[in-house]
Amino acid sequence: MKRNRAVFIFFLCLSIPLFCQTLSPSIFAQGKEKEIPAKGGIYRRPLEFSPKTLDPAVAVDIYSVAVLQQIFDGLVQFDKDLNIIPCLAKSWKISLDGLTYTFYLREGVKFHHGREMTAKDVAYSLTRILDPKVKSPAATFLDRVVGSREFQGGTIQSVKGFIAPDKYTFVIKLSEPYTPFISILGMNKFKVLPREEVEKSEIQFGRAPVGTGPFKYVSAKEGEEIILEANPDYFEGRPYLDKIVFKIFHGSPREEIFRLFKSGELEGSPIPFNEVEEMSRSAQYTFFQKPILSLRFYGLNSQFVPLKTRNIRKAINFLVPREEIGKEVLRGMANLTDRIIPLGMPGHQPGKSISGYHPPKARQLIKEAGYPEGKGLPSIDFWSAARSELAVRELDLVKSSLSEHGITLNIQYETQWPKFHELLTTKKAPMFMFAWYADFPDPDNFLGTLFHSKSSYNYTAYFHPEVDRLIDRAKAERDYLKRMEMYRTIEEIVLDDAPIVPIVNHLLQWIFQPYVKGIELSALGGAYIPMKKIWLSKRN
Repeated sequence: MKRNRAVFIFFLCLSIPLFCQTLSPSIFAQGKEKEIPAKGGIYRRPLEFSPKTLDPAVAVDIYSVAVLQQIFDGLVQFDKDLNIIPCLAKSWKISLDGLTYTFYLREGVKFHHGREMTAKDVAYSLTRILDPKVKSPAATFLDRVVGSREFQGGTIQSVKGFIAPDKYTFVIKLSEPYTPFISILGMNKFKVLPREEVEKSEIQFGRAPVGTGPFKYVSAKEGEEIILEANPDYFEGRPYLDKIVFKIFHGSPREEIFRLFKSGELEGSPIPFNEVEEMSRSAQYTFFQKPILSLRFYGLNSQFVPLKTRNIRKAINFLVPREEIGKEVLRGMANLTDRIIPLGMPGHQPGKSISGYHPPKARQLIKEAGYPEGKGLPSIDFWSAARSELAVRELDLVKSSLSEHGITLNIQYETQWPKFHELLTTKKAPMFMFAWYADFPDPDNFLGTLFHSKSSYNYTAYFHPEVDRLIDRAKAERDYLKRMEMYRTIEEIVLDDAPIVPIVNHLLQWIFQPYVKGIELSALGGAYIPMKKIWLSKRN
């Protein structure tokens, strides 16, 4: 989505060591006054669904990410402008051939249970992602590490490309260049974990994790809340907040979350669409709006009849009333799209449209598929995790538009996120509404992640040999302009095959109580708000 900078600049600076910001108190300008950040207080934050797990290796939803981002650290991290900056690694260097990454770790960093973090912990954490028994969807991002495939195949016992020559040095060797690799290591999946705690019980670790991050897990009431407390030994300094309480809402309408915010029971809240305009002018609260790298789409699973037929998938694309959805549901509070690479992402093709509302084309495609006027066309189950008033209204518009041309949708709702996610991973949802939020600012995070046949996130069961081949080539291409052109070609092929119906790029629209300070939002979205920087000008 829209951003005021060229995100590709960070590729030019990959081997330049930068240094993390500290959390020591500093003076910030607030208008004409200067405030010294205060320590203390409890921040109450809403989660629209319950996290499935807090184990970084297997967490896939933004609700899990919002919590685990506060508990764990990785080798590197993103700043608010999505530049790669140090974290557990204080610096690094990349060989000229792009095959060797050497990380120099901070000394004295401790896990929450007291033990020092070392290079062996990094090696264990990344190796675990490749372990077939763990079934981490992030394993595909490490397939260019030397020995990764042999390790996954069980022919070797350790990954040759992960080397810990001493306590504070960690080396990764690749079999071929992988251009976005350093930014991939900033993803939420690649956190550093203590082996002894994980191996006590992986399931329990996902419920009560131990990391090195600014906040420590304290407790949880299943389906109600998760409580974290400040880590006094955090290597950047103790965070300002005493505690974070994540309140879980199980798919409740945003109106309910917003009501609790206005009554003073939450420090921040997403804003219902019908409240955005008023809140943007409010002098009572702090309003934030930022485009984020995201895509909400309708997935079309090609394993199911009639979605196996390309013409039916394309017809559905031509029958979705995007403009009506924008006018009647979104009301201009998000950016409608019919592309895959979102606004603000390198490789995005601004102003280029490949499909739109076009019933005559749809009717012809349906006829060519063997269903003149939709006669004999099987109905399609359409699944959604959201059941808010706006979600229902949107799907009613889509259902009505398609039914006029003989395509019947059976709208199904599953508001329990773990159950909905299981429908996706087992590919039992013929058609579904889903939103993908970038983990790192690179087009591969959309095209490679969602459409490569070997990707764990390919929920549409899409397979196109040429797309796989081009994605693999693009990952290794080091010429920036050539690489972006390759991703544009991939996007055209996928859109012509129509495994999804792109709908919207999201805007992050949040409101905060006036006493909440130090807020930083990035184009990765609300799940990545660094709570370690937030402070409260009053105690609660």
